[in-house]
Formats: sequence, C-alpha cells, structure tokens
Amino acid sequence: MWKITESEAELWKEAKLSSEEATRVRRIVHERRRLESLAARAARARLNPFPHFSLSHSNPWAAAATSPHPIAIDIERLRPFPPAVWHYFTQESERQREDPPSFTKWHFWCAKELSYKLLCQEFDKISFRRELSVWKDRVEFRRGEIYREIALFFVETQDWLLAVGWLK
Repeated sequence: MWKITESEAELWKEAKLSSEEATRVRRIVHERRRLESLAARAARARLNPFPHFSLSHSNPWAAAATSPHPIAIDIERLRPFPPAVWHYFTQESERQREDPPSFTKWHFWCAKELSYKLLCQEFDKISFRRELSVWKDRVEFRRGEIYREIALFFVETQDWLLAVGWLK
C-alpha cells in the first residue's frame, strides 16, 4: 500500500521503470492518473521481484503485489458507491443474496476487477455480469463448459478496501 504524497518527479525516481514501461506511463495524459500509475510502480519496486505482479490505484492510494504465481489486486478508496453501476455489473442472484453486512458493493466491485485482471490473459471480453459470480471467499467464472475459481482475500481500513485474488 502506498499513500501518494510524492511529486511526479520523486515517483519517477522511485519507480525504476524499463524504457518500454516508462514510455507507456508517459503516454498517460491525465496528470493524476499518471501520478497514481507511477505510485503503484514505485510500490512494486520495493517488493521482491517475482515474475507475476499486479498494480492498482484509487487516489490517493496505490498498491502493488508480486508473487511466484499469478496474482491480482484491486484497491478502492471507500466512498459512496455509484448507484447506477451496481445493476450494471452484478447478477440478479448476487443482488438478492444476504451477504454479511460488512461485505459491501465495493467488495463485489474489487472481486470482479481483480478477476478480470487474472482472466483477461486467457479470455477475451469477460462479462462482469454474466460470467463472474462473487461469493464471500471466491469468484466463480463460467463460460460454457469452462470454469475457473478465484480465491479472495480482503484487507480493509476506514479509508480503503484492498482485494487480493489468485486462481485456485
């Protein structure tokens, strides 16, 4: 986890990017998005250099994870959830389930975001609504006969929610 307090110049020094990755970051036009992206990469630079990594950001927070196995993370700054979005990305069965009160709409969002990150290398055009089903400790991906299960772990403070996931 990284609370962004540094300037963009300071984060360029911290991030230790390859020339290819630096080129991609420089192409980010929006200044705040570029700063968030650099902060996530600076966080990654402080971790063990495992072959798999995941980055996420939600101003003023950035996060990184590295692992010897595929991993994905998503962080969200806790704020009111946009009402119109809830029906757009959830299944009717998810909306009707009685999950623990501490399992919020942001938990569903983070779980589906990190699932997308894990699965998009294998599958095209993943539907958050039709193909991903969130449970308290896992996400189930179903596409025809294909099934994948993603384990979930959450860390939460009063300011942010971090979700970590990996293929079971």
